[in-house]
Amino acid sequence: MPIRTKKPRSIFILGEDKFHKSYNAQAIAQIQEITKNDGVVYTPEMLFDSDEQFDNVEIVFSGWGAPVFDAKLLKTLPTLKAVFYAAGSVRYFVTDAFWQRDIKLTSAFQANAIPVSEYVLAATVFALKNAWASSRSLTSGDRATNIYDVSGVYKGSRVGIISLGAIGQLVCKKLATMNVDIFAYDPLADNDLFMECGATRVDSLEKIFSDCDVVSLHAPLIKETEGMVSGQLLRSMPKGSTFINTARGSIVNEVEMIEALQQREDLFAVIDVITDEREFHKSILARLPNVFITPHIAGSLGRECHRMGALAVEECRRHLEGEAPLAPITNRSVQTRA
Repeated sequence: MPIRTKKPRSIFILGEDKFHKSYNAQAIAQIQEITKNDGVVYTPEMLFDSDEQFDNVEIVFSGWGAPVFDAKLLKTLPTLKAVFYAAGSVRYFVTDAFWQRDIKLTSAFQANAIPVSEYVLAATVFALKNAWASSRSLTSGDRATNIYDVSGVYKGSRVGIISLGAIGQLVCKKLATMNVDIFAYDPLADNDLFMECGATRVDSLEKIFSDCDVVSLHAPLIKETEGMVSGQLLRSMPKGSTFINTARGSIVNEVEMIEALQQREDLFAVIDVITDEREFHKSILARLPNVFITPHIAGSLGRECHRMGALAVEECRRHLEGEAPLAPITNRSVQTRA
């Protein structure tokens, strides 16, 4: 990265305990090379109470634990031009006051899509191999499931993707390398996107669930999608099929899902998110034999988080060089996908 004679001032505003998860030493060094940054992680209280003036701060690097950018906070940052967010969804911290200031905002959701897509790809392979049911049979002392009575990972095996946001698109592209038949449901996407993803368009949730061996959920949690996946949809799935949820727990009617899985022991569910994630260990899902449950680990963890910090740095570089952002976030996109 080129050294600049006039560096704009930047600061970090995010959860202090999350700081080094997203921004490693290399990212911090790069930020300090292209901007004037003191390496301090600021909180809103520090901005409100400090005698220091922040009226020359042009750039904020943020991430998990970001505060709400309301009118009070923004008043302390009168020259703020850009926020580079090293995580996924921005819904919880943007406000009308933020949009009214016309501040550039980018997100690292594309970087976070990578580990989620890898998780889904692995889960899909295990599902089409009937791996979990076979393992369950062995560990319970029963005879192993007939290894020839599986779909397998090849043409004719049908995988359904719900929503073609960044994660759904990446999942489709990874699945395409395995030659399975890919179907997708997304009423907001145009036909060109389906073609780009190598997916056959399906115009109803009912058909995705009734026709596919594996269905993977990637819809955003908005008012229109809350409780969208019903027990009836799950019960309509073919014998031995698998439902994967790495999106948000509330998109699924959880009570109905549990009932469907109890009624249809041939179905399997891979669940990485539930409605109340403080209660993973208490959930009935954790005790059902036809469920593989993980505590929201599909997204970026460990060193994977550094990918998001690196993307925030790259977005800043592009901003300073006058290049278009890789993942711009607008008020409209927040309402639909981001």
